[in-house]
Amino acid sequence: MSYRNEIPCSNCGSLNFDFEYKCKNCKSFLRERIVNIDLGETLLRLIDSPSEAFYKIKFSEHKNYVLFIALLLSIRFLIISRFISVPFVHNEIELSLLLSLGISILLTFIVLMLISFISSKIFALKKIKTRFRDIFSVITYSFVPSLLSIFILFPIELVFYGEYLFSNNPYPYQIKESIFYFLLILEILMILWSIFLLTIGLNVFLKSRFLSFILSISIWIIILVALFIQSKIFLIH
Repeated sequence: MSYRNEIPCSNCGSLNFDFEYKCKNCKSFLRERIVNIDLGETLLRLIDSPSEAFYKIKFSEHKNYVLFIALLLSIRFLIISRFISVPFVHNEIELSLLLSLGISILLTFIVLMLISFISSKIFALKKIKTRFRDIFSVITYSFVPSLLSIFILFPIELVFYGEYLFSNNPYPYQIKESIFYFLLILEILMILWSIFLLTIGLNVFLKSRFLSFILSISIWIIILVALFIQSKIFLIH
């Protein structure tokens, strides 16, 4: 079976997958070797040149900081899930923060692995051979804008709403309505930015912006469903 991401060696003509940096036949270099991911450079490239950033993420031998980013993402998902659960809190008992964080970490890694697995099967249908860790890393790094919300937007929200941020008596928007909707718009923009980055990242594999966008939307639907389910788990009836 021939794959779309096979490239010929310029020295001997043998076909190699694009994620190989040495020819399997003559050992000639096929491309520049990328050993590690430079976090600072990658974060800057995700802003001004996301295609270049995801290229390096895909082909790096060591997927530096991926697990750390996934861990931070689980905190972000915990915050979102807590907020989603607010309208449903009446006589229910909320789980402890530590237990909620543990559940969020577990579910985040399960969801990331699931969507990476699904993506790998879609790539296979398009005759693109990939490595699971490459897909997992690209998808994980696409959530960097969501992590910015933890360090920028979430502290601002705490300043304005404090203990009422996750309260329905009163709701946050009832305290400072204009600020609430302004921050909500920023949160939505962060999500849209993540969708944009995910589309660019998947395009490194698919070489089709349209298919990459459709897959990105599908992935985010899965994530939103997972967040809703997680919000329900956080309530004990």
